[in-house]
Amino acid sequence: MLNLNNITKLMVVWGKAPLKINPTQCLPLRYPKSGCKLCVDNCPAMAIEIKQAHIGVIDDQCTGCGICFNLCPTGAFDMTNFDSHTFIEQAQQFVSKDKNITIECSKVPFECSSHKSLRLPCLAHIMPSLVLKLISLGSDEITIRDAGICEICESKRGDKIAKNTISKTQELLKNLGLKQKVSIITDGISINNLTYEGERLKDYKGEPDISRRQIFSMFKKEIKKGVAGIVKKEPPLKIDGKERLTKALPKEREELLEILKGASLSLRRDQEKNVSKKGVVLNTSIFPGITIRDGCDMCQLCCLFCPTYALISESTEKGQGIVFTTAACTACNMCVDVCAQRALTLKVKETLLDDVIEEKKTNLVWFDRICCSNCGRVFTKKTTEDICDICLKEKEI
Repeated sequence: MLNLNNITKLMVVWGKAPLKINPTQCLPLRYPKSGCKLCVDNCPAMAIEIKQAHIGVIDDQCTGCGICFNLCPTGAFDMTNFDSHTFIEQAQQFVSKDKNITIECSKVPFECSSHKSLRLPCLAHIMPSLVLKLISLGSDEITIRDAGICEICESKRGDKIAKNTISKTQELLKNLGLKQKVSIITDGISINNLTYEGERLKDYKGEPDISRRQIFSMFKKEIKKGVAGIVKKEPPLKIDGKERLTKALPKEREELLEILKGASLSLRRDQEKNVSKKGVVLNTSIFPGITIRDGCDMCQLCCLFCPTYALISESTEKGQGIVFTTAACTACNMCVDVCAQRALTLKVKETLLDDVIEEKKTNLVWFDRICCSNCGRVFTKKTTEDICDICLKEKEI
């Protein structure tokens, strides 16, 4: 007779990878010449494949570490093995008793765990919005405990990804004038205390609190899913045509903007935290800036391929221009890659917090509509001449 452990193992074998892919947000699928391969190059299990107009994940190789989810600038990945709402609810209970929070990987054995720690499938799941949510609950200090096991874990580099995230978050907190401490400590544990299941470290998540009826209901559902997967393997995700250029803001950015709106109200109430009369100034790589140098010919490729609405073109009777929304820019570098004139530069730049949360638009370049004095054709060009390019070419010939 099958017990709970056997059922769990069967569900793991037949279940799909804890990874949901949004192919329209994948940069190489939007633009084949894109140099972005962060997910492929950093996947410790080599479970992600990007070929031409296809993207897929090898289910039995994916470890669910969330490194691809953390590094992807456009939100092409969602993790199904981590419920942020449940995590925050648990954190809220912790904060009501203790303002200091400790976060650990679920692979740390309970006997080596910090007292009352919050647990994640991997430290790579930590994002700036998650840290700010914990601070909004009232936490004074957040400690990410690196137990020193990443080097022998199949996910390998969760600690390094987390440290990079915390560095960016600390930069943002400094800009906001918030004094909460967010840090990573390394506290190595003996590898003799770790338990392996096959080639992977065991997760210590506790026993599931479900009824006998729920167990068999889940088992029946997973059997159907497993058999379907054996009979017919799903093809890699593919996108074509107009769908390839749809725009969407990553969930991480949406959550971050929502939290910053609340932070802005708090900062306005506390005038001592305002860094200047004009408001809170951000100077962080999380919200970069873009400049367009001379040479732009208004081809609008940057606006067309931008995966969010950070770059869009706007037209009036007097002319046409390109406007930029800092709040929507995730520094994916797509605009730089597609610019034929190499006129675009992406860099860290000062911006006001109010401009970010209000999603303010900034004009980057403007072209007046001019009537050609030679042929009468109306053209758009950043120039003082009143002759169109066609007429200038004809004169040269």
